[in-house]
Amino acid sequence: MTEDTSRNLKDFVDSLEEEWKAQVPTLSTEPISVVARLVRMSYYVERRVAENLARYDLTRGEFEVLAVLTRNPDAVITPKILQTKILITSGGLSNRIRKLEEKGLLERFPDTGDRRGVILKATEKGKALTLDAVNSHVEVERQFASCLSVEEQRELARLLKHMILSQQRELNRNSLC
Repeated sequence: MTEDTSRNLKDFVDSLEEEWKAQVPTLSTEPISVVARLVRMSYYVERRVAENLARYDLTRGEFEVLAVLTRNPDAVITPKILQTKILITSGGLSNRIRKLEEKGLLERFPDTGDRRGVILKATEKGKALTLDAVNSHVEVERQFASCLSVEEQRELARLLKHMILSQQRELNRNSLC
């Protein structure tokens, strides 16, 4: 399918906008076209990523934990630091850590700087599994982006980064209140 052909096709969001405009003719639907497509794409990505990581007996969340530990093998990673690197609550993180420990993919060590704290490290088995999984994970991401030219990928990445940074600033501003 050529780029011109795909630009003329309607997707779910086009229909959604048309339905809203029919009911509320004055409604500005430009934000819907952006956010609804992000939500829809997020669903497709989440589904494909989950299917791919299931081949490694990992959930996306477990992979995220192991990926942080594998990318930073010499760093002191505590659960608190891990929380800043992935979007998760402390309760959810504790559950992931427990499951990864049960699978023999992660170890906890006492934090000498904090008697109640722990330092997390991926086991050799966890590192090997993560390194295997990351190759297929990046291939899934490549497949998603392959319908865009390199320049389009860069532009989309730039625009999404802009949106994410604006939300982070808003979140930080609201958390200071």
